[in-house]
Amino acid sequence: MGLFNPGSGTGDVRARAQRLDMLLGIIGFFAFIATIQTVVLEVRGESAGASAALLAVLLAALWFIWRLRRNTGV
Repeated sequence: MGLFNPGSGTGDVRARAQRLDMLLGIIGFFAFIATIQTVVLEVRGESAGASAALLAVLLAALWFIWRLRRNTGV
């Protein structure tokens, strides 16, 4: 019973690719927003450490999910 496929456990490869695409879009959107926030905080001269750490985590997640999506073969 997987996180994105509760119930059957046997997901089609194309369905898995679509779920990963959706996750890439969501994580990508928040990474984009975090990038804007980090840049704005840096330009204003405010502390951007937490924002930069969040951005690093989001970018790492984006890279990992992109690698998973690439390996689906679809």
